[in-house]
Amino acid sequence: MRPSVVGELNENSQKFLDPAWHRNLTELQLAAYIRYQFIRISEHALSWDSIAQSRRRPHWDGGTDAYGVRRSNVWAQIGRNIRKFSAHPGIWVCAHFSPAADLKLTVNTQSLPEVRPTNLQSAKSLQIYEKYLSMLGSVLRHDFELADQTVSMRFKTTAGLDLPMNEQVEYVLCDESYVTATPFFRHVFAAAAGCEAAMRRYLFAAAVDYEVHQDSYTALTKQIGQHASITDSIIAATIRIRQHWEEFRG
Repeated sequence: MRPSVVGELNENSQKFLDPAWHRNLTELQLAAYIRYQFIRISEHALSWDSIAQSRRRPHWDGGTDAYGVRRSNVWAQIGRNIRKFSAHPGIWVCAHFSPAADLKLTVNTQSLPEVRPTNLQSAKSLQIYEKYLSMLGSVLRHDFELADQTVSMRFKTTAGLDLPMNEQVEYVLCDESYVTATPFFRHVFAAAAGCEAAMRRYLFAAAVDYEVHQDSYTALTKQIGQHASITDSIIAATIRIRQHWEEFRG
């Protein structure tokens, strides 16, 4: 982030740049944050205003279900468990959907088993979290290299279209069929190329990812230098995301 941008941030905004910002969340706010991250990944519901995020689920969220059974809030239980280990809640959730969870294909369907909230407080949860952290740096490095390779390849295969450079850049970076890249790398590559349209398209998804994996992305971008740097837009969006959860009242 540019020094000028740092100077523009007030003291209240600065605190949201601390990777440990989540420690200031109340139990209710932490539960809501964990719930959002879980549904975001399991149901591909990025927007916190989406139907999937807004729909009440008494068997997870607490309250009385359709059968009149009183349920407790599973997210609050998970949050207390995460805080017991001084872990990062976003990383904790991501870990349980990753190869670190060592999910096995079911024999009958040959598909991976569904991850449920109860998985996030199993006896192996801390081990899964620590394994995920240990492999995160190499995973993000692989994501970067794969994105870099497929973007470069797509530029070569679209050269014959004779598009103006700015249109070709947008076409390639927004190509989700042939280009294998996470929203974070699509956004930072677009920033490096000066493509505002692609930057805006992938900004929120990139910021949500960066917000969870801030330390790892910061370390990676220092290694790869000018090829991918964290943009002012991602920093500003990350602050807004964290403010959203600190201001959450249910």
